Amino acid sequence: MTLIDEAELRSATSTDPDIVALTTAQQAELAAIYGDDQPLVGLHPDIRFILLLVGGTPVGCVGLQPVSPGLGEIKRMYVEPASRGWGLSRLLLAEVESAARRLGLTRLRLETGTAQHEARALYTHHGYTPTPPYPPFEHEPASLCFAKNL
Repeated sequence: MTLIDEAELRSATSTDPDIVALTTAQQAELAAIYGDDQPLVGLHPDIRFILLLVGGTPVGCVGLQPVSPGLGEIKRMYVEPASRGWGLSRLLLAEVESAARRLGLTRLRLETGTAQHEARALYTHHGYTPTPPYPPFEHEPASLCFAKNL
């Protein structure tokens, strides 16, 4: 049995304690990579999260944030380090895309960093293409933006 066999996805809010813990860990990991001077981007009040549990333990999450009619943004995608390498990020990405379609979104965008090679590979493998940086990332040299039509 693999971690994927034990995976469970469920909806959560941005205030769910498991989501708070995972997104805090993600932000700490990013600060360790890029330093503390990266912009702290707030979350839209209507953001929806998907919580990933394996064997009942929270190990990952992804947020879907509305931007404008038809456009959503993937936020705070994260799988904790001990659970990486099993394809769990692919589960999260597929689920957030399905959630976007259910909401009538036709395009998703995201921002990742130049040092996040695995994330870039995941997104490009699943059809996300580079796009010009959007605010507040347009002047951040370590930011890379991607988008995909659903």
